[in-house]
Amino acid sequence: MHSNQRNRTQLTCQAVERLLCEISGVHLGRAVSPYDDFFELGGDSLSIIQIATAARAHGLSLRSSEVLRFPVPARLAERLTLPRDSAPRVRPGALDPGATGPGPDSGPVEVRVVSIADGDPAGRLHVIHSQSHVRAERDAVAAWAEGRAAVALRLTGPGGSTPPAGSVEQLADRYLAALRRHQPLGPYRLAGFGHGAVVALEVARRLRGLGAEAALLALIAPPAVSAPGEAPADLDDLLSRRLAMLAGRFALTGDESIEDIHARFHDGGWYEDVSRPQDLPGLQRAWAGVALAVQEYGYPPYDGPAVLVAGSSTAHPAEQAWSDAPEQLTVHRMDLALASPLPVFNDPHVAALMRKVLAA
Repeated sequence: MHSNQRNRTQLTCQAVERLLCEISGVHLGRAVSPYDDFFELGGDSLSIIQIATAARAHGLSLRSSEVLRFPVPARLAERLTLPRDSAPRVRPGALDPGATGPGPDSGPVEVRVVSIADGDPAGRLHVIHSQSHVRAERDAVAAWAEGRAAVALRLTGPGGSTPPAGSVEQLADRYLAALRRHQPLGPYRLAGFGHGAVVALEVARRLRGLGAEAALLALIAPPAVSAPGEAPADLDDLLSRRLAMLAGRFALTGDESIEDIHARFHDGGWYEDVSRPQDLPGLQRAWAGVALAVQEYGYPPYDGPAVLVAGSSTAHPAEQAWSDAPEQLTVHRMDLALASPLPVFNDPHVAALMRKVLAA
């Protein structure tokens, strides 16, 4: 294998991102963050060529044209590490739930209530998390709370495992029952991250159907479901895509131990709340199940007050689905187009928006 290609696959996305920031900082004469645009920092065609040349000297297989197309370190790092449609998919053995058995499918399933921030219960925010960035999401919510109570609703299976997903409607049934037990009367303020945002949407729809007040629904980095014209994926295809994405982001060749993968995830800010490496394969199976359920659910109409935070500059499918009540929807788009949702959680503009809507 050519040395440049070998280095490209051996560096994690986060390591490539750091390297690009360092190289860019040297050639632009200033500190560069992962989300800075080279051109906005004063870069020109000559500096772009210099950055690409320096990156190749560090072992990255990088063309100047790629820097021109992706002038933000985080986007360029994903370009260099994440798999493309034509690339063969790496399915890391230690992370593949098919190699570790089907996992628990029976026993008690419950929704646990976990405190995120103490404060005024009258303004309480209930949160439905994604699966891969729970700690970052809770840190973001705690920063938004500003004296208001905030709690997470966490679905768990036998022995603390992640249960099979079921449909979005079935998931919403469980979350709604736990929500009503924890807070019998409204108004309710809901937030969801990633796939959890879609489940929060269905919970809010059911609350309104019951005549309860859903005072706020915040969808943070919800999935786009599928690209226009793209055929729906099945469960195994979704799982394969997930494992390939993780393999690219964390430079997995397929031979790593689950302990090594666990350490790489923690270093990159993924699955930081997962203490047992052996839980990671089941979480990938659960992710694929929820992704399939969300794909089948889509974005039905919703006419209540809602906030949509999307990590892309293009219109989100929810905006089209809710076009009959545009005055009820506040949209905040970020021109990042990144596969990782972490920048959305850490963005100060998102924090300011959420404090504003929670105070209303």
